Amino acid sequence: MSSDLLSSGGWNPLGWAYQWPFEVPLVSTTMCSSADLTLPEIPGLTILAVEALEERNYTYTPGLFGAGLPDSHPIPDLSFCNVTVTYTHPGWHDKINVNVLLPTESWNGRFAAIGGGVFATGGGEVAEHLMMPIMATGFATATTDGGHSSDVLGPEGSEPSWALTSPGNVNWPLLVDFASVALHDTAIIGKAVQEAFYDTAPAYSYFFGGSTGGRQGHMLAQRYPQDYDGIVALFPAVNWVKFFFSSFWPTFVMDQMRTYPQPCEFDAITAAVMSACDKLDGLEDGIISRLDLCDFDPRDVVGKKIKCNDVEAVVSSAAAEVIQKTWDGPRSSTGEFQWYGFSKGTDLTQPLTGPIQVKCDKEDSCKAEANPVWARYWVKKDPSFNMRAITHQEWDDLVHASINEYDSIIGTSDPDLSAFKRRGGKMVNWHGTLDAAIPFNGSTDYYDRVLEGDPDAADYYRFFVAPGSGHCFNCGPSSPPTMQYIVDWVEKGIAPDTLRASGLNGLGVQVERNLCMYPKVQHYAGGDPTVASSFICV
Repeated sequence: MSSDLLSSGGWNPLGWAYQWPFEVPLVSTTMCSSADLTLPEIPGLTILAVEALEERNYTYTPGLFGAGLPDSHPIPDLSFCNVTVTYTHPGWHDKINVNVLLPTESWNGRFAAIGGGVFATGGGEVAEHLMMPIMATGFATATTDGGHSSDVLGPEGSEPSWALTSPGNVNWPLLVDFASVALHDTAIIGKAVQEAFYDTAPAYSYFFGGSTGGRQGHMLAQRYPQDYDGIVALFPAVNWVKFFFSSFWPTFVMDQMRTYPQPCEFDAITAAVMSACDKLDGLEDGIISRLDLCDFDPRDVVGKKIKCNDVEAVVSSAAAEVIQKTWDGPRSSTGEFQWYGFSKGTDLTQPLTGPIQVKCDKEDSCKAEANPVWARYWVKKDPSFNMRAITHQEWDDLVHASINEYDSIIGTSDPDLSAFKRRGGKMVNWHGTLDAAIPFNGSTDYYDRVLEGDPDAADYYRFFVAPGSGHCFNCGPSSPPTMQYIVDWVEKGIAPDTLRASGLNGLGVQVERNLCMYPKVQHYAGGDPTVASSFICV
């Protein structure tokens, strides 16, 4: 993509913000050399190294995380300065890298930081598939590794070696870096690098992230409201110390029952609830938009004949009980609410993210698989801890310990956004109703509490419902990873009333929809069901 097209203010195939507040004449800027990048002294940090590498006519090819995104085509002709700043917090014995990409042909005067995923603070392929398209439209972009591995799908994701300094001892500096401090550092360092390179501060600063990145965006609004003008924080893990237990809950339930129904039984119940509740929004399209009207009882499917690997079977009462409890969410040994479950219609058995992972051999002998990383490494501080053999009281103790010990460190559910409001910040969240990794109602719970404290919160923070969308940017009709709406809100005062979404509906048909601002939801009004104008927000 040529810099002429990007700087023209015309068509933007990448979907990112393209209106330049100004363009910096780069012929007189600092060269891409670490010797020429002089950073100011930053209290609390010691810079260990600054590396700079110039790239010209670079072609970015989307990898695994970017390949499924709309417009996920290679981006050619990128010219930028790739800067890595390595630093430490004296006395913490950490070593953190902040990576900054600086366009050398047409900088739009903006700075954007990119979040991470799972236990990765940032960096790696997760950050790259957002950084490159954003940078291609003129933003200076930055991300941080938080001092540990950035490989979300590698072994570090399930066995994080950085979690403990020794058996029983949490690596507190790296946890605090991951939770909050490295995020704030990235804003300071990234802007300092940008100012040293362009000889001017950014006109506007933004943050973009989903999942862990969504948690990070909320953390920044709550604890560091001065860092960013606009924040996009999607399907966020804001209730970090609680929602992990929702993912392990169905396995715990099956362990307590000592019964492991076949995956096809759960899938049959999911298909049945979809059939029963799909049309409640006025249209059968494989999407339950009106969860508020869906009162389906999974026991109605018990005894139904189904095919499991071409062998006839029936839906068991155990499968109905497990799926109902998965929808309800974790409860204590005395029946008290602990956290939300997953929405009706969610594909609970999907690989990797689904909370129900049951494997069966040829003799139909089944067992559940789960890896409660948070409980093993941080709550029990013992990687060998077997959560499969605990009592319900021990379960309650784990939930209580997680909240008691870590909520003040990594919890991002503080509804007080008054400082962010006073600074003039703007934040957007959308969350898919079929999210199988982070319960959708965690976002509704948080937004309800924000509104309870400030009924006018929509003036600076808006939450949108994405019916039929899962835990990604391209699983169901969802808003693409764009900066456009947050830039328009921050710089032009145009607040988004809806977000345009596209993707496959539950029947595999490509559709466009407008995501409604919570508490409103989509309802079919008539007309072509593939176009957004056929739906209203009610």
